[in-house]
Amino acid sequence: MTEAAGGTAVAAAGELRVDIFRSIEEIDASRWDELVGPRAVIRSHAYLRAIETAGVNDCRYFYPVVTDGAGRMLGHCCVYTITTDLAQILPSVLAPLARVIRKRWPGFLQVKITECASPHVIGHGFSLREGVPHGPVLQALETAIARIARGERSPLVVIRDFRADELANFSVLATQGYQQVSSLPQARIRVRWRTYEEYLAAMRSRYRKDLRRRLRRAATQGQHIRVSSSFGELSTHCVAQVRLAYERSRGIKREVLGPAYYRNLDAALGERSLLLLAERDKRLMGHGMVLVDEAHLVATSFGREAGPAGDVWFQLLDAAVRMGIERQSEYINLGLGSYEAKSLMGAELEPLYCWCRSRHAILNALMKLVPRAMEPTLPRVHRVFRNAE
Repeated sequence: MTEAAGGTAVAAAGELRVDIFRSIEEIDASRWDELVGPRAVIRSHAYLRAIETAGVNDCRYFYPVVTDGAGRMLGHCCVYTITTDLAQILPSVLAPLARVIRKRWPGFLQVKITECASPHVIGHGFSLREGVPHGPVLQALETAIARIARGERSPLVVIRDFRADELANFSVLATQGYQQVSSLPQARIRVRWRTYEEYLAAMRSRYRKDLRRRLRRAATQGQHIRVSSSFGELSTHCVAQVRLAYERSRGIKREVLGPAYYRNLDAALGERSLLLLAERDKRLMGHGMVLVDEAHLVATSFGREAGPAGDVWFQLLDAAVRMGIERQSEYINLGLGSYEAKSLMGAELEPLYCWCRSRHAILNALMKLVPRAMEPTLPRVHRVFRNAE
């Protein structure tokens, strides 16, 4: 493989070629989605187009694509850079020192990270052609990721969000100098009920009664859930609610969503993006964004009004679970954080892992602190169902 100008690696005919595109718009949507398939909306051309133009933080997006000598697309991924405040994950005894240093060096531990993942959701970013050896394709993609990091002067590369059962398929990354690091778990429900009533019936009595009590209390207050497939006009209100939740969160604070995030997902994904609206007396008390494909319901951004929660979270989570069961999704992916509430709905906490590489030892060490810093104490997982598998 030889290097070419413009951030593109080119191989001789009959070998692999890697092109690095600066916008998903430069790539034909049907060719991109052929590798993605109908079971990964978070890697789809439409989703990435919506996110790329949403103006989240200082993100810059790149799309390495591997093709063979005949021009057949063999694999691709999404890569982006994002500045992250790693001082947030320092041990508490070192936090005062970091503040002192920043008085003279404001950029201390403000690191531009190069990430490969599905942006702003949980899930890896690779799509690979079936029936083709994946090792050489992954190595070619990793070479492109490294080129992007060098070109962006990014000292840390994070290839993230692999479940335990996915690690073996990407073990070639270990041979490229990456270290495997534990991340926060994702809360996920495997759908094994034909109806919502079966889901409730499978619960242990105390958890079923608790959920019904919370839902009944919200209903008594006149609060109900409405599902909308057209929500662009609510973008400013939703952003304000998410930012209130952001300010209350204990974890690492990074992505700041703007109105374009909601408008773009509404316009680009159609019926594959839905907004759950918790309303009371025509007032929007809270919301939750969900993305759907043939296999998953994915919960993304949730927010609510200031003041007492009023069981808004449980109403929204319950609506997401109902929808996932009604659609007969294979999995309901509830994401990171708020683990206690999600566990009470029956979610399991599944370990996630990432592959990290940096030429700076201190950054490699800091990455190992991420799970502990983001969620210092994970709750015990409730055994919600009588016959838990």
